[in-house]
Amino acid sequence: MSYHIYTTDGVVLKRMVFGEANVLLYILTCDLGLIMASGQAVRLSSSKLRPALQEYTLVSISCVKGKNGWKITNAVEKENYFFSTPKYSHRILSQIVFVLLKMIPGEAPHKEIFRIIEGGFNFLKSLPKEKTSSFEVLIVLRILYQLGYVDRKESIDLLLEDNERWDELILERVSKDNKNIISIINKALKESHL
Repeated sequence: MSYHIYTTDGVVLKRMVFGEANVLLYILTCDLGLIMASGQAVRLSSSKLRPALQEYTLVSISCVKGKNGWKITNAVEKENYFFSTPKYSHRILSQIVFVLLKMIPGEAPHKEIFRIIEGGFNFLKSLPKEKTSSFEVLIVLRILYQLGYVDRKESIDLLLEDNERWDELILERVSKDNKNIISIINKALKESHL
């Protein structure tokens, strides 16, 4: 029986080891949504896939869906955000991944969320430390909006109309309305019951 090979961009969110050299990966993909895929023998030093399948890595990934779930057939690293962002940003990377893993339902395409993550993580690479908390609030707000947990209101409309917009001017808007936005986020998280 032959399987269709799906190739898409993705960000490795979480990695768990099993067996002697295998990994189970949670990958936010552009075309397939959030998938859980296994990588066989990728922890071996001889594995060509090992460098590409680290947490916080943007990859071009090829995988097949078999009766036991997704299996990775190839992965090419494009960038590892853990190494390309400043050390003070690492906590924010892990917080955003935590939100994604809790809030995104299984395999349903979320191209907008993938674009938010890719654009946001690229912006985070050059962001000064004092702006990172506003960045975190903005990216979580955008994720929750795309998942349907946040309603569009006049006070936050500008922040949601262009998910590709990442600049310090928009972060200043977030900073000025920080209390209100955090209240909206907390309400959405509470209502999600997750």
